[in-house]
Amino acid sequence: MLANLAVLISLGTSALAGSVSYALAERATPDLKSLLSQPQHAWCSGTQVFFPGQANYANLTTQRWSTYEEPTYFASVKPACVKDVITVVKIATANNIPFLTTGGGHSFSINLNKIQNGLELDMGGLKSVNVDKAASTMTITGAITFIEVVAPLYAAGKEIPTGSCGCVGFVGGTMGAGVGRYQGIHGLIIDSLLSVDLVTAAGNLVTASATQNSDLFWGFRGAGMNFGVVTSATYQVHDLTNGGVVQDADMIFLAPQNVSYFNTLASLSGTLPPELSLISYVAYNSTAGVQEIILNAVYPGPMATFMTLIKPFLDLKPVVQVVHTLTWSSLLETAGFALDASVCAKGKPHSGFATGVKNLSAPTFIDAFDKYGAMYAKYPETQGSVLEIEFFPTQAVLAVPDDATAYPWRAVNAQVMFEMAFPGSATSPAGAYANALAVDLRSEFVKTNGLPQMEIYVSYAHGDEDPIYTFGAEKLPRLVALKNLWDPKDVFSHDKPIPQKWP
Repeated sequence: MLANLAVLISLGTSALAGSVSYALAERATPDLKSLLSQPQHAWCSGTQVFFPGQANYANLTTQRWSTYEEPTYFASVKPACVKDVITVVKIATANNIPFLTTGGGHSFSINLNKIQNGLELDMGGLKSVNVDKAASTMTITGAITFIEVVAPLYAAGKEIPTGSCGCVGFVGGTMGAGVGRYQGIHGLIIDSLLSVDLVTAAGNLVTASATQNSDLFWGFRGAGMNFGVVTSATYQVHDLTNGGVVQDADMIFLAPQNVSYFNTLASLSGTLPPELSLISYVAYNSTAGVQEIILNAVYPGPMATFMTLIKPFLDLKPVVQVVHTLTWSSLLETAGFALDASVCAKGKPHSGFATGVKNLSAPTFIDAFDKYGAMYAKYPETQGSVLEIEFFPTQAVLAVPDDATAYPWRAVNAQVMFEMAFPGSATSPAGAYANALAVDLRSEFVKTNGLPQMEIYVSYAHGDEDPIYTFGAEKLPRLVALKNLWDPKDVFSHDKPIPQKWP
């Protein structure tokens, strides 16, 4: 029934083992093959080099969640050791080859399209999760996804804030800040980050933490995609909230209920208790042929309290409602009508836009709902498009001083995302209409957002935004200085780039 629902998430990866291997496709020139196969590289056993066009290339390398404005590669290198990560960075920089590091493969920035015939550094060959129960820490490698940390943490009686979909790369999800359901309890993911080991543009392996390269650690927490390739990251983990018992409710509301729904949602602005998270989707149900609203509510606390908190929505009489008790270990896969697997489907075009709001304006949401309905009717090929509202509590987020990290938007109460899906290019009638609508809605929400300006969570950014809206005017001078210190040649500039000069 909900097959068309697609949200702003990432792809997971899988590790591969075996000896070093090369396969040359027609599009890869002999010089490029020679560049990667020179014996002085002394690749570690298990490191693999792939070329597009070879058999099974798509299954052997990490494919992107979205094919919209995607990069292209002449080769993909999947290192089996940190030494080879360093080697790939040095090869690329020495030969002026644009490259992109792939962990989860979730970023949908249109800037990725600037990499054409570049080199992919696929981190899928380095996957490990180590939990130290006594120290309450977890160390992971660069390609681990959210879902892959859940079982080992739960077995140790621990938890950590994650994004809302299991297939997102954990490190990639950390770099921009890491919003999620448990942020009211534990803060953003960056607030649990203790240190990162990363390979810089100069090919050096460095550690960034509160005591080592602390300025870099500050910048990484909010703009991490600009500074290097993460080989490992260590996080503080936390005892299971409510013993790991989580209450979950999934509801569906039909189009005629949208006004009462958004009035109810807006009435909760600024009032969520630390444990309650709400995710709403405006989507098109292709089976029933109707536009609808889907709500997922999560609360790691007593069922009686949860029922009181969600009563305003239950009183609206959703056409479908499922309320049940889960464990933290099953939350990612089960919440939201267990859509995690289907929304992680890879290889489809998705054009994503977003903006943050402090104030939830019912009239603005109602207007957006109507405009999505008009788009669904005018261009049926856009019916996979989704409007998503991540409404999370901010108590623990606001407890961290604003100047502690580079992330600039701690006062935001909800992330509003316009995820446009359409066949063909952005210049097609449907594509042009959908993208124009997203840009229009992004501007409309700014008028009622209760904030001084547009504030966009950088991980959800489209890539067309002025950097003051993603990094913040107050944080940019320090970020620009860090960028020029650690990456003066702008090697890491193909995702959400920090400008080299400001203003």
